[in-house]
Amino acid sequence: MGLVEQVHDDIDYNTLWDELYKVLEEHNLDDVDQISLTSIDGENDWTSTIGKKQSLQYPERYYATINKALAGTEVEKVINRYPQYYRWRLLRLSPKSTYSVHRDGEQNQNNLRLHIPLQTNEGCFLCFYVTVPLNQTYSMVKHEHLETGKSYVVDTTNFHTAVNYGDTQRYHIVGVRYERSDS
Repeated sequence: MGLVEQVHDDIDYNTLWDELYKVLEEHNLDDVDQISLTSIDGENDWTSTIGKKQSLQYPERYYATINKALAGTEVEKVINRYPQYYRWRLLRLSPKSTYSVHRDGEQNQNNLRLHIPLQTNEGCFLCFYVTVPLNQTYSMVKHEHLETGKSYVVDTTNFHTAVNYGDTQRYHIVGVRYERSDS
């Protein structure tokens, strides 16, 4: 697998965004960078899976039950379309922002994320580093722009980041899974 592979091109991102925007407003979450779409028990715990994996109370795979407020929605249908993924979140990256350069997940595992862009702009990229970025060195960086209406599997095993150089918010639905690596 490459770093980014398109899975589907039939995602109704407008309906997904409308449903999630309603949740953001109803639960006063519109200024939050991450919300949980799945949780341990589905009890609308919008913060159970946010932050770093090490901060979670349980292993990531336990966060697989859709929050009840999303039952019967297009969001639930999309999440159910990808049953091998769990710890689903809505991630916001504000304009003129960049995540820290990091690696996700476990050693001896391919760390995979399913991304479904809901809102993006031409200045939004995932950036993948060919070598470890160190002081006084050069590292080639591959940029990938993910389009709305599509879903993508993204390999986040090695160093990467996300940037939003644009003037509008970037929102992605993201699920997690791991595969044993061949090494």
